[in-house]
Amino acid sequence: MEPVVERKELSDSCCWTLLHAEGDVGIPLQSKMPLLIRGKYSDCLALGSRLQGVSPARASGRRLMCKGRDGRVPELRFRIVKAGIPFDAHVAALAEQRAPPPQLLGNLGQKTFEEQERMLLDDLLYCLQGVEGTYIQKTSGLFEISIPAGADISTAQFLQQMMPLCDHHAFVETFVEQHSKHEYGTVNHALCSALKELLREFATKVSGLEKSLQNAELTLAELWYRSQPSMDTFALLHRITAHVLGLKGGAVLNGIEEVMMKTGLTTAQSLCEFLLQKASRPYFDMMSLWVYEGRLEDPYGEFCVSENFRARDEQTKRTGPAADFWQKHFTLDDRAVPQFLASSSERILHAGKYLHVFFSASSATSATLPEPIGGRVPFHYSRRRRDYAEAIDLAYRRSASALLNLFMKPQPEGLDLPGRLKSLRSFFFLSRADWFGHFLDTAELERPAEEVPLTRLDGLLDLAVRASSMAADPFREDISCGLHSFRVEDACHRMKGSQDEEKEDVSVAVSTPSLFGGEGTAVPAVRSLTLKYRTSWPLSILFSKTILLKYQVIFRHLLYCRYVERKLVEVWVDHQYTKELGLDSSFSPYYSLRQRMLHFCRDYIYYATVEVLEPQSHEFLASLSGAETIDDVLHRHEQFLESCLRELLLTEHDNLYKHLSKVLQTCLTFAQNLHKFSHIGGEPVEEPDDGKTPAERRLTRVRHSTQKYLALLSQRQYSKMMAKWKTIFESQLQAFLRQIQQESKARYEHFLKNLATRLDYNEYYSTVLSSPTMFAPPER
Repeated sequence: MEPVVERKELSDSCCWTLLHAEGDVGIPLQSKMPLLIRGKYSDCLALGSRLQGVSPARASGRRLMCKGRDGRVPELRFRIVKAGIPFDAHVAALAEQRAPPPQLLGNLGQKTFEEQERMLLDDLLYCLQGVEGTYIQKTSGLFEISIPAGADISTAQFLQQMMPLCDHHAFVETFVEQHSKHEYGTVNHALCSALKELLREFATKVSGLEKSLQNAELTLAELWYRSQPSMDTFALLHRITAHVLGLKGGAVLNGIEEVMMKTGLTTAQSLCEFLLQKASRPYFDMMSLWVYEGRLEDPYGEFCVSENFRARDEQTKRTGPAADFWQKHFTLDDRAVPQFLASSSERILHAGKYLHVFFSASSATSATLPEPIGGRVPFHYSRRRRDYAEAIDLAYRRSASALLNLFMKPQPEGLDLPGRLKSLRSFFFLSRADWFGHFLDTAELERPAEEVPLTRLDGLLDLAVRASSMAADPFREDISCGLHSFRVEDACHRMKGSQDEEKEDVSVAVSTPSLFGGEGTAVPAVRSLTLKYRTSWPLSILFSKTILLKYQVIFRHLLYCRYVERKLVEVWVDHQYTKELGLDSSFSPYYSLRQRMLHFCRDYIYYATVEVLEPQSHEFLASLSGAETIDDVLHRHEQFLESCLRELLLTEHDNLYKHLSKVLQTCLTFAQNLHKFSHIGGEPVEEPDDGKTPAERRLTRVRHSTQKYLALLSQRQYSKMMAKWKTIFESQLQAFLRQIQQESKARYEHFLKNLATRLDYNEYYSTVLSSPTMFAPPER
């Protein structure tokens, strides 16, 4: 029996195809035939090394692998055998012998010149259709002439000049067959469709030549004359297909345009333009959906905009920062950008990205997107870049305006970004801080941070806000309390040194030693307390973790300054109780030192709030009216926070913030110790009710307090401590002012000069404290 395999059209479900190893077609498959098992991508199944643990007697115990198609390699050949019957080695040996090449039909030496010409013309017309002839064979992808003895040499040489046309035609046909597969993308499909039109026209022309040959009306000279336009056309098509071989999407369009730019013939440029118009239609369809609807439909990865699903997608609630979504979810692939769209590539990217965010957020508001002015422009290829550059610009402006209005308009039509920024300024910058004092009175922030429950802090914050002028703030519910495990200094150092702000979340840094002590020292809650701001999509784009961290760093810095001022005010209150003791001359140096520290803290707080944060905030909010895109808003927001951090000395040179931290720490330690000593000296005296009048009891209490304070002041340790605090504070303040002056002269920064003027308004520290006697060490 001769088993016959039914031939079917190739489809996606077809994985392997049986072929004769020698290339014969139309012959029934038999057991002795050498066969090739070809895959979908023209690679063949082959036998490799033996499997481990399999007996050498079993020839089937080999590894299977894929190799290039070559029927001469024995490992590629297979045969059909009946199941259960051993393979016939004798038949296999006979099949391994290669069949001799086919004999050339006819003897041209016995033919007349006209008969030879007719036979060669007939052979050539077959080759022009991609089929090998009798005398013209295809070797290594090229057609070659094998003329036997006795043939006319001049005719063969004349025929040789037609071989490039056969080669180019065969190459174009192979290209169309290969790149018409689905994995090469829609641009290649459109290009192959256009090439098929040209191939059909050429096939029609060859059919006409065959008819002329049958009517004995065709000669080699006439064929040469009539094939000249086709030779130029297929030479150009060969250059184009070889240039874009294996490419996809925009790279294909660039390859065609490069070939067009290198040719000076009008007909060649027209042909390239025809191919570009056909091949660019799928690309422009994808671009139209992207810039007008924000939809990216690119199943084959051909478009210049690529989507990274690993970045956060707020719609599907995937993990990751929202800034990653804005910066990395949609990216521009420069290799897929056609050169005729290179100048508009950034606008193409942002036009679709803006619309994608707009439609993902518009469901929560009543915002609508109007149609573009003049309707949607159908994109098509043109040598005039202006034809589609203007349409892209209009689509970009439409999407940018729609998203910007969504952010800027008040609720319910928009997201009310200006209102949210004002709310952040009121809370984080303490611009309306009547809630702040009440919160500090009840929060007990001097306790260790781990002993303060966040739920209690949130409750106290809510009570303080409800009893203040911020009770009417529509976004107060988004504010909550939090505790950071890192120092302000560490956050400032990271923000200053890190260029990629979203690479690392500083808010989860490992705990570091506090300024209050070394390892193991409990950190008070006042040094860890911060505010949190809850945002939803798409506001999380503008209020990313890095942006909110900058707000939190400013708040923590202001909180610390206010806390130091508060402790100095408590010392001032303690000193008020000593006025009736008549010890003003003894307490005068300590009053003066406390007042200098309080003056420094208040001057710096005034500079930070009135001269830095308020002007910068007003300038930033006013600049939002001139923003054209949400990227402009994001850029201005980042610049605003960078300016605030820099002018508050938080991200300045290490020396400036280090000096400021030392002075504030000295003031805080002085206030804490002096407050402790004041309570020791002023303890109330419990006296029995012996019938004395209130005035007499008051005199007794004053006399007792006076004796306690005189005893305290007479102690040498107390005097040395106060002299030491005075020396340390004045030396640190003088070094801080000197450093400000040096930086101001070196960099001409106006804010440094303003700070120096604010802290040394009457030039007291630059004149009086410059005396060497002011820094004399205390007596031992």
